[in-house]
Amino acid sequence: TGITLETGDVEDTVVAHGCFGELDASHEVEFDSRWTVGAFEGQLSSEGLTVIHSERLNNPVFQTTPDWLTAEFGDFEVVEYQGSFQLDYALTESCNSPVVSRVLADLDAVMIEGFFEDESVYCEDVSFQMFLCPESDTRLHFSLDIDTTSTVESPSRTSLKLTSNATERIMGMGEQFPHNTLNLKGRSIPALSQEGGVGRGHAVITPVVEQVSRGSGGSEESTYFAMPHYLTDQNHSIFLHNTEVSEFNFVEDDQIVVQVYSDSIVGEALYGDGPADLISTFTEYTGRMIEPPEWIDNGAIVALARPLDQSAEIISELLDAGVQISGVWNQTWSGINRTFIGEQVLWNWEQGEYDHPNWDQWVADLNTNDIEVLCYVNSMFLDVSGHESNPDRNLYAEGIDGEYFVHNEDGQVLKIPVTAFEVALLDFTNPDAVEWMKDIIKDEMVGDAGCKGWMVDFAEALPFEAHLFDGTPASTYHNQYPVDWMRLNRQAINEMDMEGEILTFNRAGFTRTPGYSLMTWQGDQLTTWDKFDGLQSAIRGLINGGLSGISLNHSDIGGYTSISQLGVGYSRENQLLKRWMEFSAFTSLMRTHEGNQPSANAQVYSNDSQREQFARMTKVYTALSEYRRTLFTEAALTGLPVVRHLWLQYPNDEQVFDYELQFMLGPDILVAPNVEKCLLPWCSFTQEVYLPDDTWAHLWSGVVYLGNEVVSIDAPIG
Repeated sequence: TGITLETGDVEDTVVAHGCFGELDASHEVEFDSRWTVGAFEGQLSSEGLTVIHSERLNNPVFQTTPDWLTAEFGDFEVVEYQGSFQLDYALTESCNSPVVSRVLADLDAVMIEGFFEDESVYCEDVSFQMFLCPESDTRLHFSLDIDTTSTVESPSRTSLKLTSNATERIMGMGEQFPHNTLNLKGRSIPALSQEGGVGRGHAVITPVVEQVSRGSGGSEESTYFAMPHYLTDQNHSIFLHNTEVSEFNFVEDDQIVVQVYSDSIVGEALYGDGPADLISTFTEYTGRMIEPPEWIDNGAIVALARPLDQSAEIISELLDAGVQISGVWNQTWSGINRTFIGEQVLWNWEQGEYDHPNWDQWVADLNTNDIEVLCYVNSMFLDVSGHESNPDRNLYAEGIDGEYFVHNEDGQVLKIPVTAFEVALLDFTNPDAVEWMKDIIKDEMVGDAGCKGWMVDFAEALPFEAHLFDGTPASTYHNQYPVDWMRLNRQAINEMDMEGEILTFNRAGFTRTPGYSLMTWQGDQLTTWDKFDGLQSAIRGLINGGLSGISLNHSDIGGYTSISQLGVGYSRENQLLKRWMEFSAFTSLMRTHEGNQPSANAQVYSNDSQREQFARMTKVYTALSEYRRTLFTEAALTGLPVVRHLWLQYPNDEQVFDYELQFMLGPDILVAPNVEKCLLPWCSFTQEVYLPDDTWAHLWSGVVYLGNEVVSIDAPIG
């Protein structure tokens, strides 16, 4: 009957998904008759499959086109370039003419069986079976399987075609960074977790990066945090349970094509009265992000990857300037790996005494000032044999001995090139490897180094040719890998009974990641104002991610990626850094990053002007703490994001879609960041702001506006 079982939350509660009840020939119904299953009513006709909700009869929650199902045969190839992936599909044959042979229905489930009447030899013995059943009054589960005889290979891609129209606005698909509009209509989006890329389609930067490192430039469709999920302004929402690569084709005016590189599609159609309802219902499945530790309310987390005495001096100067600081993040806590491209983190996860002597005293001194220390970890390991630091443990060697790493097709450890070195990748399908890594987190990071938080980095790079401990195909597990990486970290925290004390922030994710994540960040933006991969993209990515259940999110203040040599190229400017501080003060977390070229970038500690601005905006951030706490609670209970598209609060206002660089912080605060660089020395810094139909008071002046209007607001820096 289509029942599947899977583990649920971190307590490993068993949760059942699928269709229940026994269907046999006695339940057969006429082809075009109506049937009821839970709160849903459906009908199959020559026009396709239509399902409505009993409380909304004029707008189906699930409606297919007449040619609603396709089974395709071909060669699917995925090539990896240091965490970026290129998808290639060579179609051999397709079965495009589904014919329903019978329908079985009762109040618990519906089963649709059929075949394809295409003349191709590939289609002669291909059949399909589809189940529909209610997960709840607002969630309709569907599962679709393509079956073939033993003489015909299984299809490599299955497509489901759903109806749409030219005016339908489509959002979601995880954390997307479209440069001009959050409306995905007209685009095709792969659900594939991968490196975001440098430039993401920027006309100048991306081609240059591609010349140096193929695949590293990315595109508008590349994202660290992908989800096979969308919702629309016409109250439609579909998501998949599949972890295999899928593509959502929104190009055509009249249809949406959901393509899964598998012989089955499993997912749900949602019913809701507006976007807030749909997000809340969707996060019943994904899991919801819990409230972060209260110590983050004390101010910003300041990144300082440098000798500890220098860090202490910088922190002292920032505190003297009035900066509110909750934590100091040192990503080189494990040591420094000096390569031909500069200083990088030593990927051997124990405290690096060689590069950071007197670490314990440094941590204790910060804790005396109520400042926590944060560290860094990823799921890859560098062989540190012969390294100048001579660490006590070579975790790579331990992993080799325990057979904890992903292997290649020859049964050898798969080595992944990362910039200037190669590393091994932890295999989460091996239970012993998971326990080993959890012990590293508990003993080395929390116990020895005193980390009260850390960046949970990477997890997008599992190659499709990898071989895993439990035999799961890498093509199925690739998108699950970042979910299990965050799950491992969360389990370690729970086993130490430190939930609510420790903060982690991850960038990679897939559909179920929000159930384990404590905070997310948007990965590596350019240190520019750019709409493809700079400040403007960070705003759009933050807003769109919230529509997919990523409710607690933030970005590196000022961006991360610079390309500057001898003053040529681009680096973080003073004005950009100040404007990014302002934006970040109204998000879930304020956190700085020195960037990949610290000496080339403006820093929050660079001069008195930067320290003054940083102090002011950290005070704004802390002043919002009580209000923001109510939003954290709401996110944990409902899945609604802290930073929201105006559409969530004003779902009937068409104009909100024209102002997508504005956002709501919860239900009551509208934020319109300044995202344009002033090129003149006498800038007026005015900002046009759209105010929906409501009563608004300008935060800084107290001037009251009646709303439903565009107003011009003085917006000087600060």
